[in-house]
Amino acid sequence: MGSSDPLAARAAELHTRALEADALAARYRNERDALIWRLRADEPGRWSYTALARALGCSRELIAQIVRRAQ
Repeated sequence: MGSSDPLAARAAELHTRALEADALAARYRNERDALIWRLRADEPGRWSYTALARALGCSRELIAQIVRRAQ
């Protein structure tokens, strides 16, 4: 894939980088989710939605979505 137009070539490069970044972000989210599920399974009393949200710096709603996906 190539182009003699520098702007098109740069756009293609950025498109490729964006796809790679999306794939990496998906892997990070999957690992994060697995750790949240593990914490909840190992110590559900300690790792409430609120405690997890505070520890991760996110909302309780996000934690709830993640936990529900595992069920």
